[in-house]
Amino acid sequence: MNKLEVVNKGLDETVFQIMCSRFGQIPTLKTLGANLIYLGLGEASMKLSVGHDYTTVKNRLHGGIIATLADSTMGWAVASLGRVGSVTTDMNLNYFSPVFEGSELISEAYVIHAGRTTVAAEANLYNTDRKLVAKARGTFYVTGNTTVTGAD
Repeated sequence: MNKLEVVNKGLDETVFQIMCSRFGQIPTLKTLGANLIYLGLGEASMKLSVGHDYTTVKNRLHGGIIATLADSTMGWAVASLGRVGSVTTDMNLNYFSPVFEGSELISEAYVIHAGRTTVAAEANLYNTDRKLVAKARGTFYVTGNTTVTGAD
């Protein structure tokens, strides 16, 4: 991943560089062709182009792919706070509108509460026209163990 394409919205430059380099090592995101748009303290954004392989009937993006992008973006928002080894314990997702093949899905996530051992985050997911297509909320348990997520 070209780090120049990712916007740093206020993270320590060393942390930013480490996170950008790790992004390309995540098999799921690599398979989906997801791209990192920006990272900030407690916030992150990703996008993916909707290809045919991830659609269902009538060329609609599968809801599980939308959930994966939401979960991943929220997880990166949590990680931007330095919460190492965080894992998802709960996620709720509301779908509002379909996303179609040939368009882009954009996820913007932000931390809404950072406790000692759990962090809550939300993600808004938009189509190419910036129409809100889904909204997610997740809870992440902070293990403090970098080997859990491979962040060591």
